[in-house]
Amino acid sequence: MIPICDKCHRRIHGEGGSVFSKDELYGYKAAPKKPAILRDRLPLEEKRRYSFFIGGNFVADGQKASLFGFPGGHSLTSIDTSLGILRLSILAGIQNNEPFYLIRENELVSDCENIWDMRYSGSSLKIWRVFNGKKQVFVDLVIEPDVIILRRMSSSFNGKVFRVYKLRAPQKRQVDKIANKVNQYEELYREKSAQIDSQPRIGGVYDGIDIDAHIKQARKDILKTLLEQELRYGLFERFDWEWPYYQWVLQGVLKQSPVFQRPEQSTINLPPRLKALHERIAGIKAKYKEHFEELGDVVVEYDGMVLSGNLVA
Repeated sequence: MIPICDKCHRRIHGEGGSVFSKDELYGYKAAPKKPAILRDRLPLEEKRRYSFFIGGNFVADGQKASLFGFPGGHSLTSIDTSLGILRLSILAGIQNNEPFYLIRENELVSDCENIWDMRYSGSSLKIWRVFNGKKQVFVDLVIEPDVIILRRMSSSFNGKVFRVYKLRAPQKRQVDKIANKVNQYEELYREKSAQIDSQPRIGGVYDGIDIDAHIKQARKDILKTLLEQELRYGLFERFDWEWPYYQWVLQGVLKQSPVFQRPEQSTINLPPRLKALHERIAGIKAKYKEHFEELGDVVVEYDGMVLSGNLVA
C-alpha cells in the first residue's frame, strides 16, 4: 500500500481523473522510493503570535526565545511578523555555524536521512532517528491553535548536545536514603528551633510588632536555610548522579517535608504583567491538559546546563 491523503487519492485515480496507470502504481508499490526531504506548508499566515513550551520552560513568543539562543545570533524558535503575516521557524541543529531547520518560515523541511520512523498529522510531528545504531526520538512537537509544545528533542548545535527529555525516575531505595537524611535534618531543625523559642525575652512590642518573636523567627529562617544547604551539598557525594538530576530528586523529597517544603508561589502580590503571564500559562495548561500531564519532569539540556521552570516574556 502507498499512504496518501484523500485529495491526492482522488487525483491519482478515481474522481477528478487518473494521473497514473495501474501498471505505474503497481511499480511504485513494488519499488517505493524514500524522499530525501519531507516538505509541507503549515497554514499559519493568519496567526499573529504563538506561545511556546520547550520542555518545562515557557516562552511568551518566538521573538523572545533568547533563553535558547545560540552563537551566531540563532534562536531555537522564532517568529517574524514584519510582512503582516506570521512566519514560524524552528531550528533542528547547527553544523559548522550553518543552521538547518525543522520548520523554516512555515515550511516543514526535514531531512529524511537516518529516519527510523515518523508520525505527522499537520498538528503534531514525531520523528525517530537511528543514532549510534539505536532508535531515539529526534523531535516530538505539538502545534495547537495558540501554543507550540516541544516535548522531546535530541540534536546538537555546533557539536554541543541539545536535548529536551524526561528525567528518569530514581530507584526507591535511593529516594528512601535521601528521605531518611531529610528526616534527620527535620529533627535537628525542631530541636534547635525549640532552643531559640526558649530564649528569654529581651525586647517588647514596638509599633504593634513583637520584637522578640520577629527576631526569633528570623533566626529560625536562617537556621532552616543553612540546614537545607547542608542537605543539598552534603548528600551529593553519596550518589553517582549529575548535579541537576540530584537537585531534581532532592527537590521532590523536600516537597513532602513539613519543614523544608516551599509554599506554592502566590500570584496575588506579583506585578500585573507577571501575574497576567502566570494566568496565561495556567490557562494553557488547563486547556491542553493531556499534553502537560507528562511534561512536569521534562527538562532542556544544552552543553551540560539543564533548564526547567523558566519564563521568558
